[in-house]
Amino acid sequence: MLDELLEVLGNSHFEAYVVGPLLGVLFGVIFNALGKRPGPDNSGSSPRDVKREIEEYRQRSSERQDVHHHHYYHGARPSSHEEGGGVIFLAGLAMVVALFLFAAFLPQIAGTLYFFNTTVAMCCITAALLACLTGRFNTIDWWLQAVFPSVVSIGCLWLTAKVLAAISPDVIVYAQSLIADRPLSVGTVLNASVKFFTSLGNEYGQWMLFDLLAFVCVIMCALLAFLRFVFYVSLSNAREGGGGGWVWLALRTEKFGGNGSAFFVVFLFVLGTFLARGDVYQLLHQAS
Repeated sequence: MLDELLEVLGNSHFEAYVVGPLLGVLFGVIFNALGKRPGPDNSGSSPRDVKREIEEYRQRSSERQDVHHHHYYHGARPSSHEEGGGVIFLAGLAMVVALFLFAAFLPQIAGTLYFFNTTVAMCCITAALLACLTGRFNTIDWWLQAVFPSVVSIGCLWLTAKVLAAISPDVIVYAQSLIADRPLSVGTVLNASVKFFTSLGNEYGQWMLFDLLAFVCVIMCALLAFLRFVFYVSLSNAREGGGGGWVWLALRTEKFGGNGSAFFVVFLFVLGTFLARGDVYQLLHQAS
């Protein structure tokens, strides 16, 4: 009985679709509990209004400090052809190792992304609903800014499944067999990586490279969506002078809350979709 329970608790699907959402709800409740409802003076303030106040706070803080900028210039040493060849070789070797590790640990990577995205999605949804109920997200602008990270996180779940399906299960099993029952050392990984890449061939290696890039897009989308959510939660709590901590957090995550960041997330998501579906791979091979 205990073994069966431990097996269920350690299951990646259980962690992603049960533990992840539960943690998301918990974090959303905590985020909401740390803030407070805006007063009558700030009842209709939009995110843009609070951004303006944060910017004024930053200017006042910078005026109190004496900021000195020091620039140091170092003469660049020209690289030789030998160094250039060594860099190319190391870059190629690193790519081969990355592709092998990507294939060998793909189920674990996908499970981690599922867990992270379900946690972020439920955290955003829970915090947004509670913020609306408590009057902190009291305009449509606040609500939309909270919905965007939720939609992106849910979309990342779909995109992760697309990336996972793009790699043959036989390839994953083969990559895992190369390091099975062996101590995971640098030499073992290098030997397994070279054997894995030469066995697959150049074309499938290119296919996997585009799939790996799609996974990078998923990871970046998930992180940027979460940081955008953190920015707007801290911004909403900074309206009533919710403590220097909220202002500090808003200033640190401000770059992730603009329109440029939103467009970049959408671009990464679309690019990741094209990479996972193989559209970029087919386009490049048709052109060649």
